[in-house]
Amino acid sequence: MLAILIIVCCGCMVCMLSSCTSAPQVYPAAQPVSKVVLAPGDQIEIKFAHSQEFNETQTIRPDGKIEMQFVGEVDAAGKTPAELRDELKQLFGQHLKYPQLAVFVRTWDENKVYVGGEVKTPGIVAMPGRLTALEAIMAAGGFNLQTATKNVVVVRLHDGQTQGIALDLDATLKSGESAAAFFLQPRDIIYVPQKTVVSMNQWIAQYINNMIPNVGFTFNHAAGNTSVGYSTNK
Repeated sequence: MLAILIIVCCGCMVCMLSSCTSAPQVYPAAQPVSKVVLAPGDQIEIKFAHSQEFNETQTIRPDGKIEMQFVGEVDAAGKTPAELRDELKQLFGQHLKYPQLAVFVRTWDENKVYVGGEVKTPGIVAMPGRLTALEAIMAAGGFNLQTATKNVVVVRLHDGQTQGIALDLDATLKSGESAAAFFLQPRDIIYVPQKTVVSMNQWIAQYINNMIPNVGFTFNHAAGNTSVGYSTNK
């Protein structure tokens, strides 16, 4: 990867070139998510088999709680629907003779990922179940074949810290390696970078050719080598 620093001072231009050979850190792939848990913003319906008057449809609050008759506030976020059901049955067992109930999830607010960079339709991708990084990119329209590199980055918040996970999807698409089975977690960000030469040409066009007065030369970068120079406009 070529790093370029161009300094403009008193009408003089100095080009400094250096090569960078260090590879991005690759984190071990996360294990597939074994269970889906409730989160703030999810809408749930609680239905009682023998006491329909206590039926509720609620949206889990930002603090992760719901408010129920008789039992008051109950922590819902971080639990599976089955775990919440079992806790509610125990709590309502102190007030009802037959506390049979079921918990249904109507909408999953947190179950989405974000795909950005060089894809055709960047934005939010719904995650109703297990979803791989490659599937999310395809749901976002696929790679922009002219500008995208297939060495993508997944940004993930884990234990309060942000991780960057590098995936080589180019090898995956060619040979079906294990990166195709990298499972995402809710609110992951999948970023597809530009190819280096595309980024460099855009950088030179924006910050050099379009910002320097027309004095008879233009900076350019030739694909396939590591040179930066100029051509005269005569």
